[in-house]
Amino acid sequence: MASHISGLLSALKQWQKAINKLGKKGDSSISRKKQLDNARAQVLTHLTAEPVAEEIDELIQQAIAPDGTSAEALREILVKHSEPIVSIELKTVHPLTVSQKDLEEVVYVFLRASDKDKPLANSQELQAVFNQLSQAIPQEYKATRALSRKQKKRRRRDLTLGTLHTALGVGLLAGNTQLDLISADVSYIANASYILGGNALLNAMKNLVGHLDNTGGTNE
Repeated sequence: MASHISGLLSALKQWQKAINKLGKKGDSSISRKKQLDNARAQVLTHLTAEPVAEEIDELIQQAIAPDGTSAEALREILVKHSEPIVSIELKTVHPLTVSQKDLEEVVYVFLRASDKDKPLANSQELQAVFNQLSQAIPQEYKATRALSRKQKKRRRRDLTLGTLHTALGVGLLAGNTQLDLISADVSYIANASYILGGNALLNAMKNLVGHLDNTGGTNE
């Protein structure tokens, strides 16, 4: 299972890199689109693979159990002592090669947002969110062409953050499956991964697409 998750996280990294190229000069638009389409397809291939989907579903069910950590309780823990959680989370998403600053940015947004105890119900909903975001973000980059230089800079900064939230949102949820390889006493980290990752994705949905409804669609 570790190799499956590692493959998903590595694919997410390539997708994030392909998205970030959209805001920079360099390769032709055709080349960038091909790279992005291939990267997106790789993520979806890993994310929908039966072993990965089953493991994510199992861990989500554990995280949403009645005795699971609430978003409010997690917020209190992170305010008082975030270092242990951030440290372990960085290990669970290691193939994604995000920095501590990147993860702390996700925590920063979580601490200042209205968050849900149960942001996602299952792996199918996770797949739907990534599918929508991975299609919407390139369109949002395209829409920035008509903006003024100042507006474009601000919007592309938002899109970079949204891309980070998307990659880390999926990564944190998938990374839960590796927790038993890192430490035996990390059950509370699985809950943290679920709440942080799920809410990161919902935040990206809210800012870049709309609000996720109960059917997996979006409402503007």
